[in-house]
Amino acid sequence: MFPYNARMRKFAPWLLILVSTVIAVAAYLQTLHYPFVNDDAIYLVENTKLTGLQSADLWRLFIEPYNPYEFLPLRDLSYWIDIKLAGLTPSVFRLHNILLYVLCLPLIYGVTLGIWRYFRPVDAASAPWAAAAVTALFVLHPAHVEAVVWIASHKDVLSSVFSLLALWFALKAKQEHGLASAYAIAALLALLAAMLSKATAVAVAPVMALLWILCWRDTPESLRQRSGLLWPLASLLLAASIALIFFASSSVKTTAYFGVEIITRALAILGWLARLAVSPEHRLFYHPVLEDPSLPVMVALGVAVLAAAGMAAAMIMRKRSLEGFALITFLLLCIPYIQFIPYKTHSLVSDRFLTLSVWPFVLLIVALSWRLKTIPRIALLFAIALLWGYQTVERPRDWRSYEALMDADLQAHPGNYLPAFQKIMSYQLPQGRFREAGELASNITIPEARDIMSKLVDVAIDLRDVSMTGDPRNAITHLHSLEPLLKQAPVQAKWDPAMLHFWKVSRDSFTLEWQWLVKSFPDDAEVRNSARLSLASVLKYGNAAASP
Repeated sequence: MFPYNARMRKFAPWLLILVSTVIAVAAYLQTLHYPFVNDDAIYLVENTKLTGLQSADLWRLFIEPYNPYEFLPLRDLSYWIDIKLAGLTPSVFRLHNILLYVLCLPLIYGVTLGIWRYFRPVDAASAPWAAAAVTALFVLHPAHVEAVVWIASHKDVLSSVFSLLALWFALKAKQEHGLASAYAIAALLALLAAMLSKATAVAVAPVMALLWILCWRDTPESLRQRSGLLWPLASLLLAASIALIFFASSSVKTTAYFGVEIITRALAILGWLARLAVSPEHRLFYHPVLEDPSLPVMVALGVAVLAAAGMAAAMIMRKRSLEGFALITFLLLCIPYIQFIPYKTHSLVSDRFLTLSVWPFVLLIVALSWRLKTIPRIALLFAIALLWGYQTVERPRDWRSYEALMDADLQAHPGNYLPAFQKIMSYQLPQGRFREAGELASNITIPEARDIMSKLVDVAIDLRDVSMTGDPRNAITHLHSLEPLLKQAPVQAKWDPAMLHFWKVSRDSFTLEWQWLVKSFPDDAEVRNSARLSLASVLKYGNAAASP
């Protein structure tokens, strides 16, 4: 009887993980029949360079980019395997994401188990249950919906698998008299694979280095060798080298801006990431970071996270602190996303940014809850699991189409200019829903964006009328009235890549509308001259020169 009870106690934590996994996977499986969404087409459907790659040329993935944005050889290799197995079938790519996500769970459990036993050796007996609680909350976290369901976020789950594997090897490398070389090398190779899947896995290197430095400090002084510090140094040098290669080959960089707004933006992003890590609120695709009324609160939260992590760093060098390690790790994993160096983005914050950094945040929550008595602790963690699990079950339904995603965003933030622009330009205007488009444009909260969108809708109505009347004068008038708004980007665009993106795509739409007029009236001198002058006035000299 005793061996049986011992076995039950041993596997009971895994039952908790299994139940949570079944709930999350069931929620994700409902998306298998959904079509490609947004960037999926760019990465796969329209990517003839990747779809046409032959097996004999796979080595080329490691020397040149095979997608329009970034150099990620392992991510593209993974895509290529799915293409060869089942063609461009969305369900196969999503199923692959789900399987990778499930593969993360035993690694989360193993890493958490090792971390808990290292930082709380006197409480090692509770480590299996603590690791199970962390894993269960991790799998139910709603921030993972975007990474698992969106095929373009395959890199997030793929790099998470390798990142967790690197941390597991890093922990296994610890020995009483230093680090085991075999496990340390395996950790570095896993780190390399993580970065070849997504460059932001560079943040895993300082986490590994921190663990190895702490292990080195734990070695008795009589046995401690300075050469032991070469392993953390090697992890940092490897990460820095790969990051430089990726940065040089990336096409998603944007013009850097130096001003106090950069600090505000970075702190606000950090605050939002912390907010999304713990909040059960409805998830969005476009988060209105700088336009949200809670911006000062998010900046303050970012300052609090930064200060707490700084104090934890000072404390952890004096004595072991699980909470301190979790805080430092969360900050380190968020650093690649806070955009001190800006990059082209539609949203300053995305749920997929938290794919891995959710783990230390959940670890922090569980570590703090372990200070409570058993019943309050279970009640607290169960309440968090219910709140997060509800959103994980609900959110995948918004991914049935890109328009559904925009509708969900607009329902949460009716005045957000980015989902409004996408819905108007991608759906309402092409479908002739001009009244709806005008109403949506008028609800945008930022005046500059509202004026641009309202005039773009007016021009679209005029172009429809031109087809019936043959008179382009109203369209010309409205296009000229749009010129002053597009000559120079809004001030906020200097430090807000999302606003800069909006302004650029609006200017592209302006250009296309002039080109349509020129093509429709090739013999009308007024149309040709107006197009040439108007395009030149908004700095579209190349398009102006191409006008007949």
